[in-house]
Amino acid sequence: MLPCIYVITYLYKGAVGFALCLAIILPFGFLYTPAHAATRTYGGFYTADGSSESSAERQQRINSYRRQSSDLQKKIDALDDDADEDVTMPVLFGVTLNDISPNFGDPRSGGRTHEGEDILGVKGTPVVSPTEAVVLRAVTGASEGNAVYTANPGGEVFVYMHLDRFGEGVSAGDVLERGSLIGYLGDTGNAAGGPAHLHFEIHDKSNKPTDPFPRLTEEFSLKQKISYLEDILKQTDDEDELAEFLVTNFRATFNAALAADIELPDSMVKALATVPVNAPRAASAGSALPSGDLDLGSSGAAVIALQTYLIQAASGPAAASLAKAGATGTFGPLTKAALIELQIGLAIKPASGYYGPETRSYVEKHPNKGSAVVTTPVASPTQIPAAGTASSGAVRDLELGMTGEDVRALQIVLNANGYPVAITGSGSLGNETTYFGPATKAAVIKFQTENAIRPAAGYVGPVTRAALAFL
Repeated sequence: MLPCIYVITYLYKGAVGFALCLAIILPFGFLYTPAHAATRTYGGFYTADGSSESSAERQQRINSYRRQSSDLQKKIDALDDDADEDVTMPVLFGVTLNDISPNFGDPRSGGRTHEGEDILGVKGTPVVSPTEAVVLRAVTGASEGNAVYTANPGGEVFVYMHLDRFGEGVSAGDVLERGSLIGYLGDTGNAAGGPAHLHFEIHDKSNKPTDPFPRLTEEFSLKQKISYLEDILKQTDDEDELAEFLVTNFRATFNAALAADIELPDSMVKALATVPVNAPRAASAGSALPSGDLDLGSSGAAVIALQTYLIQAASGPAAASLAKAGATGTFGPLTKAALIELQIGLAIKPASGYYGPETRSYVEKHPNKGSAVVTTPVASPTQIPAAGTASSGAVRDLELGMTGEDVRALQIVLNANGYPVAITGSGSLGNETTYFGPATKAAVIKFQTENAIRPAAGYVGPVTRAALAFL
């Protein structure tokens, strides 16, 4: 029944669909939090996220921003007459198009609806302009927090809310190029207490809010990201501090840049050399035990609580990888892999990475967020004994045609870290096998290529095992 509720809500975004959804839900005395609702879970069904103004008030305010001066108007008039149909992801690092899902039109407090797209990420990550633009206003409000309004091609206005801080020097009248710094992702305003995220809005030339999700179809290339970052580092107040933050949270991105022969700014090279590989990443805090069912795509406080539990359970390599990513509030592949590890160790079947009644029952009976968890860990490729050997900690190199639990462990690590052996079926996340076949070899080659391991031949030897252990 619950999936049907979500479908009804999704298909009927007007008042009729919403009323129907409430009529079904409210008699049960609880409010369902569907996967893919970026912020519902950290403030109840009605959340405060976004501006608390009415649409009419917002439109009037944006209109006043457009008409501040003749000089500003000349800059706006110089923008392209046609709006960009395809909008690039404005969060520069750590978020892909696969990490977002539609939440425009979701209900909000005070009878409002959500007028933007919530994009969760690591607090402090640079946010950049996806188009040429003119800054209309940088404001701080009780509900929107630190927010930047920009005029964009085609008479549109883009809005970036809940920023941790504004980009250094960003002010009204600035002419921005594509990739210019807007600010840094945060949780200011009425987003305080929830996971850090960017509330991103697009208003048409009539100042009416439109859904950004269908238009968020592009990502900056790695080369573009590094080029924009070079300018941001020159702009920031503390270049070394920002470089260390970025390496701490997105080291793989910069290793991939080096592997692709993309020259990094000196401060980034220095940070890669000095920041420990296992330095703790930014994380959100969550103390309550997770409640309700959770699955891939869920988000919010309940996911933060689950991630915190999994991190402290430390049940295997996927949990260690999740610990490096931190409790972000987004239920992605890392969280699913760590949950599968826990379920395997507890003999919960199916160990599918779905947080349902049986797993929830265990967590509720062991409320110390992992301290009471006793599991049989799923070991990493550097920990599992070779098939047929004594459990002395001996390991072996792996290659095409081999079988054993160490192969399964290898597949788990690869799947959990963005190098999928398979998308569905055997070898996919939660369906790892003990056979090292062509698909496993291809995933290993991809890992080796992106991490500059030579030769990238799909053979898992000491160098590759060591690199995998740091994921």
